[in-house]
Parts: sequence; C-alpha cells; structure tokens
Amino acid sequence: MEYKDYYNILGVSRDASQEEIKKKYRKMAAKFHPDKNPGNKRAEAKFKEVGEAYEVLKDPKKRKLYDKVGSDWKRYQQAGANPDDFNWSQYAGSQGGGQRVNINFDDIFGDSGQPGGSGSPFSSFFETIFGGGQYGNGGQRTRSRSTAPRKAPDSEARLRVDLADLFNGVEKYLRINGDKVKVKIPAGMEDGKRLKLKGRGRTPTGIPKGDLYLKIDVEVPEGYDLKGKDVYQTVPVPLYKALLGGEITVQTLDGKVKLNLPPETPSGKMFRLPKRGLPEVNNKNSRGNYFIRTEIDIPKNLTMKEKELIKQLAALRKGQ
Repeated sequence: MEYKDYYNILGVSRDASQEEIKKKYRKMAAKFHPDKNPGNKRAEAKFKEVGEAYEVLKDPKKRKLYDKVGSDWKRYQQAGANPDDFNWSQYAGSQGGGQRVNINFDDIFGDSGQPGGSGSPFSSFFETIFGGGQYGNGGQRTRSRSTAPRKAPDSEARLRVDLADLFNGVEKYLRINGDKVKVKIPAGMEDGKRLKLKGRGRTPTGIPKGDLYLKIDVEVPEGYDLKGKDVYQTVPVPLYKALLGGEITVQTLDGKVKLNLPPETPSGKMFRLPKRGLPEVNNKNSRGNYFIRTEIDIPKNLTMKEKELIKQLAALRKGQ
C-alpha cells in the first residue's frame, strides 16, 4: 500500500491556503480532464489522482486527519509494519464516541462507486484512512449511504435540420455507437437548442454510459431569413407583373400560396401571411408569421421588338 503525498500531487506546499489549493486543483483538473485527453490513460489516472488529493485537502477536517495519519503512515511503512497494526481509533473515534469522518464522493466525480470496489476512483491508501463512508463506534466502518457507480461524461454532437422540416417536425435515423437510433425533432425546434438522448453518450467499460446531447443546427437556405418564429422569403417578381399587378403563386416552405400584387409593386415590398410561420414547440396553434419580400426580376435577352417598345415607353415618360 503506497503512501500518497497529496500536497506533492497538487504541487502546493504543506502550508498552502485553501484558496491556493482550490486554484491549483482547478488548473490541473482542467489540464487532465478526460474530455481534453480522450483515450489517454495516463491523463485519466492523473485526473483521478488529482481529484483524490483535492477531496482530502479541500476539507480542513480531512486535511488535519491526513496530516496526522500521513506522517505516521510513512514511519510505519519504512519500519516494515503492517498497516492494519495502526491504531485508527485515535483518529476515527473511540469506543462510545469520538469524531466521525464523512466523505462525499459526489464532490468531484459525481456518483463515484462503492469504496474499495473495482469502480472506485480512489487509492487503497485513501480508503484505508477514510473508508469511503463514515467512521465511528471505535473505528468500525459503517455505510452512510449507498452510492451508484459514477456515470461517464456526457457528450455533445451537432445535428443539422432543414428549415422546412421544422414546420411539421421530422424523424431522423442516426448511427450512434453502432446502433441505429430514431430521433424525433419536434416542430418549431429552435436553432442552438439541445435534445437529450439518455445513455447514448460515451461507452467506457465498467461504468454506466453518459448521455448524448444533440445540438440543433438549423440550415436556412439562400433567399430565406429566420427571426425567432418568423420566416422571411424573398420572391422574384416579373417586371411586367410588378408594373401592372396581378396574381402570383408562391411556393413557400409550408406549401403554395396565391398572392395578389397591386399595380406598381416596388422591389422590397413586404407581404405578411399571419400565423404561417414556425409553431411553438408542443403548441402548433401558436405560430409566427410568414413574410414574402418582393424582388423585381429584370428581363434578359430582350428582342428587338421589346427594346423598341421600351424606348417608346421611355419617350412617353420623358416629360414627366
């Protein structure tokens, strides 16, 4: 059983303040976090070791106990004594009373597993001192509460969704960790929102899977704009139709609509279709608006006859 120098692990002096210990822990935990070092077993082991050290040194009572026991443990180890010969009762509480040492494994790792079990993130040295639970009644260990195995880190991925699919919702089939999974995107889902797939995250062995969060990335096609639940579509209008007025058929993202243009409709004219925009999630009766924005389509490849007629029109309006 190896003595652990928690001060050396965190790289702080034995008289370091609690604030110094906290800052050092955060820096090292961020450096060796599994999310930043995927598949790196050394970084994972270092991350757990740093967490174990902080679990003790962050708590003044645990730190005081460690400072006492740790120095004696070194002496006993160097003398070749059996660790079980150590008189734990002077630290863990005497018969009929004494201090009780409570360890909260969730502080660093969440649900961290049963102390001493194969899933425990703590060393045998840690658990020999603190027991992973509660000490009392002459040093006999009792279980303060049962703990579930800690869960793997959650994962996040981006899921692209066409704007048109958000009018009525859509189902997509994804391949996740080798499984074919059906994902339902509800109507009105907003860009940047997340869907949670429970237990579909990373799959390290020995611990429960994490959750997978799918971040929605709405694909807005060219010629369209999305502002909240309101949709804006730019529609080309023939020059002659804009000048003389008349009916046009517009293919919107939610079906065809007929639109009556007044004579002399300018480019950029906005027509509002009330309650034809995106619905609220889980409430299709509450919807945004759909806006049609005109863009005059200038004719190309004019014939000689057309050019002559335009010249005549220009001459007629020259004096106006």
